[in-house]
Amino acid sequence: MGATSKPAGADRTLPAGAENRGLEMTPVMRVRTGALVASLVLLAGVAIGHGWSGTSFVVFAYWLALCLAGEVLWVRLPLGSATISMASCFNFAALLVLTRAEAMGITAAATLAAELAIMRKPPLRAAFNAAQTALAVWCAWWAFRLAGGAVHTPAALLSSLHLVPFLAAAALYYLVNRTAVTLAIASSTGLGFLEAWRRNFGGGYDALAAGAVLSLGAMLATLYSAVGMAGALFVVLPLAIAGDGIRRRSQSAVEAEKAEGDQRAA
Repeated sequence: MGATSKPAGADRTLPAGAENRGLEMTPVMRVRTGALVASLVLLAGVAIGHGWSGTSFVVFAYWLALCLAGEVLWVRLPLGSATISMASCFNFAALLVLTRAEAMGITAAATLAAELAIMRKPPLRAAFNAAQTALAVWCAWWAFRLAGGAVHTPAALLSSLHLVPFLAAAALYYLVNRTAVTLAIASSTGLGFLEAWRRNFGGGYDALAAGAVLSLGAMLATLYSAVGMAGALFVVLPLAIAGDGIRRRSQSAVEAEKAEGDQRAA
């Protein structure tokens, strides 16, 4: 919740402007936001290029299709025209079983394609979301392996209740994703970082929902390492149900934010 991202799931966005506050982006905001996007895209591009040695077409197509499917399940956040998606489930699974460059490249490609072709977002926003997704995957990939996840397959780790690598990777993925989204919102709306975080991700529900989606990603990685590609069949329905619950909750928050804004304007 890809903050493609998204809270629960690949999560993400680059705000189109300060429309939630009834304001236009100032030149300073535009420069600041453009610099943030350029920095993340450059960093993600260098990280993907360094270490990419190619992958089989079947593996690439399988994970790309899953990540794209997750991007279809997107949810709008209350502030800054931000959106999140259930792609975080598949992004997380990919980083647990693929090489760093493979996971980063596939998740970035899926995010970029979905944002441009499905959600019809501006190229700048799509590039930002692809880059921040790849960087969240990068950080979580290293966290998983530094915490001992490289020693065994995900199935072996879970069977022995060695959960620290999963928890470390999930925590870092969530923090990097939400931080990037919040920085973009704060940069383009003029809000403070903490206020932007509070209004989109405040309270415990977002972390709980993200944990549920990422745990489905861990389950998919476990099934993939045990039974292969068919493992995705056991994740799709629970993910769709989780996405519907998150959408309903987020819709209520969006309506509350709009009502508060109308009240302030009056």
